[in-house]
Amino acid sequence: MLTPPLLLTPDTARHLSLLRTLGEAELSPYSRWQWLGWDASSRYLLSVQKQGGMSLRWWDLHSEGADPLAAHFISGCVAAWFLPGSQRLLSVTVRGTLQTWSISDGRLLSSVETGGTVSHAFLSSDGTRLLLVASVGRVLLWDLERRWLVWRKEEPWQLHDCALSPDGAFAAVGAAEDQQDLDTRAALLLWDARTGRRITTRAFDARRIWAVAFTPSGEHLVAANSSGELLFLTLPTLETARTLRAPASFALHLEFNPEGTLLAASPDTSAFAVINVRDGQRVFAYSDLDDQQGSTANFSPDGRFVAWGMDDGKVGLWGVKPKS
Repeated sequence: MLTPPLLLTPDTARHLSLLRTLGEAELSPYSRWQWLGWDASSRYLLSVQKQGGMSLRWWDLHSEGADPLAAHFISGCVAAWFLPGSQRLLSVTVRGTLQTWSISDGRLLSSVETGGTVSHAFLSSDGTRLLLVASVGRVLLWDLERRWLVWRKEEPWQLHDCALSPDGAFAAVGAAEDQQDLDTRAALLLWDARTGRRITTRAFDARRIWAVAFTPSGEHLVAANSSGELLFLTLPTLETARTLRAPASFALHLEFNPEGTLLAASPDTSAFAVINVRDGQRVFAYSDLDDQQGSTANFSPDGRFVAWGMDDGKVGLWGVKPKS
């Protein structure tokens, strides 16, 4: 039996290396962006390719092969997640169609229309609620168990990334407010996720808030702005507690490891970086130098891997090999 990779910490993550690749090379004339996601057991991994290649694929990592367990072409697929405590996977399209799939054999199990377009989405930690955002200014919270709308907001903003806090109390959306001369000003919107009541709106000295993520402890909300800063904000006031530099001009996706000691940032380049949350130092970085490609970088729930989508459509798994 193979020895599992080491648990990723600020010390061990300095020694990350590519351990495995999944999928076959898929050449595409289009720019490529991959959205990745793990199941709670760290056994299954999925990829949504928003442009180029097969839309939705997932792998059983207990299998030694590189071929996906299932693959589907879904027009306008935006994101997907493994639903906790089930053998189902949920996908969402740009038209607001929610579909569930059998993980084991790839069968379509259900389909429901939310009635609105979607540019970004976030699944609650318990898998029961879905935050849906349209870039034109619409925010929805959808109850997956009852298949109905909990609340809906129309906002005069350009909306970007979104997140729900680990305890389900807060919903956050990064935004840009139109200004004179076609300029914009960054803003962050925070709601009570259960009722839809607006808690806080805060403007920032930047053009946009591109990415948001709550710390695993729920103590802070982290926002990546267009000025290349990572802002750690207190809740619920959104006061700035500390500021770190992003790994490139700005980050399009943020994700913490389970312990909250590391932050994976996917910048606006074909790269990802792993940052020590305590001191803000970059402990690892990788790039394939393909400016037509990008991907989310996602820690496995067991804290031993980082997954990132590569320029040829494959998915790479990085980890730290134990010393022999």
